[in-house]
Amino acid sequence: MMLFEQYLILHDALAGETPDKQAQEVTLNDIARVLFCTVRNAKLVLRKLEEQGWINWNPGRGRGHRSRLSFLANRTILLHASAQQMADKGDYQAAFALLRDYGDGIINEDSFVGWMNGHFGFYKEVQEGGNKSEDSLRLPIYRAVDTLDPAECVYSFSAHMIQQIFDRLVSYDRAADRFTPAIAHHWESSGDGLEWVFYLRKGIFFHDGTELTAEDVKFTIERLQHGKRNRWIVRELQQVEAVTPRIVKFRLKKPNRIFIRYLCAISMSILPKHLVLRHGDSYWRKPVGTGPFLIKDWTRDHLIIEAHSHYYQGRPHLDRVHIVIMPEDAAHCEVSWQQLLQYPDGSSTNSEVDNIRTVQSANANRTSIMKWNMNKAGPHQWIQFRMAFDLILDREGMIKEWELPGLSPAHGYFLNDQAYDEQARFDPEQAQRLLTEAGYDGAPIVMGCTAFHMKDAEWIQKQCASIGIPIILREEKMEQILRLDVMREMDCILYALVLPGEEVCLIEHYEQEGSFGKELTERELHDWIITCIDDTLASTTGMERLDILANIEKKLLQEVEIHFLTHSKSYVYSHTSYRGVMLNDLGWLDFRQIWRD
Repeated sequence: MMLFEQYLILHDALAGETPDKQAQEVTLNDIARVLFCTVRNAKLVLRKLEEQGWINWNPGRGRGHRSRLSFLANRTILLHASAQQMADKGDYQAAFALLRDYGDGIINEDSFVGWMNGHFGFYKEVQEGGNKSEDSLRLPIYRAVDTLDPAECVYSFSAHMIQQIFDRLVSYDRAADRFTPAIAHHWESSGDGLEWVFYLRKGIFFHDGTELTAEDVKFTIERLQHGKRNRWIVRELQQVEAVTPRIVKFRLKKPNRIFIRYLCAISMSILPKHLVLRHGDSYWRKPVGTGPFLIKDWTRDHLIIEAHSHYYQGRPHLDRVHIVIMPEDAAHCEVSWQQLLQYPDGSSTNSEVDNIRTVQSANANRTSIMKWNMNKAGPHQWIQFRMAFDLILDREGMIKEWELPGLSPAHGYFLNDQAYDEQARFDPEQAQRLLTEAGYDGAPIVMGCTAFHMKDAEWIQKQCASIGIPIILREEKMEQILRLDVMREMDCILYALVLPGEEVCLIEHYEQEGSFGKELTERELHDWIITCIDDTLASTTGMERLDILANIEKKLLQEVEIHFLTHSKSYVYSHTSYRGVMLNDLGWLDFRQIWRD
């Protein structure tokens, strides 16, 4: 236990209403009892506290003379300073744990939040000798990087960080609707969509200095086929062949006209065969790729990445990005990377308004969704119940209540899926009639979600209570809610999807192992969905593919197995001193392009 913690424990237990610096009577036995230690150790602690100037200790001499203790250090100031010291060392989780344990609401105080704001942002680090400075960006993120393994990636932020470390054969420019070279500089496909050939660039190096070859591509793709969460993406792959060190050939079991789009997926990021085989699981503690950044350090508190100086598409402008993993329950501090871009020096005065511009991602729209677990018994198995549930969801009212910019009612996966009369979709009286028709007896519904969706879940809980549907909310960590045994205990799950690419991202939602779109759908319907997906991949036109995928969505809506709640656009307000500010298709900041005057 740290010395300042022992001071806080003694202060909380013994100070009472006594003002600081005013002596009070106490015995060594009292102190030993509070600190759960021996009298001898209590004396050592008191001596150290006195050396720090935090207390004044006057031991009683002789029988009947009690000792006197004065607390000299201001508790709030010491707590702030101790938490800041931990944060400066990179131990952010411990800093917030300290505030939770001893803060009694101190985490909300302006002084600490102000310090946190000043702790983050753009800064120059002067190197030893003072002859060189490096540009760094320190950002707070309120979610963990659950994995950097492309084959296991689920969440958008993990996918974003994987993009910094690894590359894929090709990239998809959604705004221009075209594919651009990446690791591969050229590609060809057969007329029947069964064979694809990719030609690799020379001189692409992993972060350890080893040159990438076709064997690395072959190894990566074959690894995906064996028990990985994202193996869906290669389920129709018959063979991948390293024809030469610079040529890779794919043969498919069934036609896939958009296989090149599959190769743009995060899960297709190319790994170094020699390092993965040599280090096994330990490789993932500090994975190596060919991307614009390499990993400097990765702990539960932070992920530090540094510029890959020899990146084949151009070195990033930043030298270092320091991602700080903040506790989920600290999100109300309102210290966000979006704020830091808007007010880089912590100033939010009116004089700065003219220096703020809006940056928006054209493709990264987040859709909040509630999906029923159709593999679990319960009142939600009655379609009348599910219809009633949908009719009580006042999406417009929810948006007005939140007063958040960029929100709109959702009636489908994508922002333009507005084929329904919004006013007719909120009807509490009809919802009540449907519940009566279903013979609903008031059995509770268990809804699962993560902390990020708890506010929406509480709103749904309130809406449902108005017509007699009790909702039991079950908050889970991100890694827990994806466990099948946990998922199967829920009647429904509230979550969100970021869908930058209409075709492949939707297919992923339906096919990915452990995804809510797959695991909560009954087997017969899911088999039908897979058949539709096969038809989609064999289609020769984009319009035909979208029509087939739209039929899947229509079926889910007809069966009321899914409720779309809101769409939210990804945007950020940026100060003009920041240059190259761009949001990628996942709604996150493009670290490679950003720089500052």
